[in-house]
Amino acid sequence: MGFSVKKITSAIKNNYGKYLAKTAGAAAVGMVAYDAHVIGKLRADTYSQTSEANRTASFATNTLYLSEPSTIQSKLKKKLFNLELENNFLNFFNSAAGYFSGLGEMLVSGVVPLGLGLTALLAGVKKHGKICKGAGLGLLVYGSIKLVRDIFGAGSPNLLNSRFK
Repeated sequence: MGFSVKKITSAIKNNYGKYLAKTAGAAAVGMVAYDAHVIGKLRADTYSQTSEANRTASFATNTLYLSEPSTIQSKLKKKLFNLELENNFLNFFNSAAGYFSGLGEMLVSGVVPLGLGLTALLAGVKKHGKICKGAGLGLLVYGSIKLVRDIFGAGSPNLLNSRFK
C-alpha cells in the first residue's frame, strides 16, 4: 500500500470534476456560513440593544409613576431603576437570542447554495460521483445567476425609478 506520485496524479486526473465540485461545495458552504455568522453578530447587537432600551424605558416610566405620594416608595423605585441600569445579566441572553435569530435567518436565506454545497461536499467520490458533479454544476449555475443579477444588476428591476415610469 505504497503511495506514489503517479497513483495520486492519475486518481486526480480521472476525478478532476468531482474534486472541483467538492472545492466549489466547500467554498459555497464557507461563504454561506461566513455571511450567517456576520449577520448573526449584527443581529445580536441590535436585538440586545433594542431589548435593553425597551426594558430601561419600562423601568423609567415605572419610576416616574407613583400610585400614592410616598418618599420611601419613590426612593425604592429609583434604587431599583439604578440597579436595573447596571444589570448586564439579561444582555448576554438577548445577544445569544439575536445571534441565533440572525444566523438562522441567513441559513434559511441561503438554503440553495448551502444545500448544493453540502451535497457536493459530502457525496462520496466513488459511489456518488454523478451526484457530486451535479451539485457542483448546480452551484455553477446558481453562482452565475447571482453574479449576473445581483452583482452586475442585469435582469433585476430598477426599484428606484419604477414609480415614475
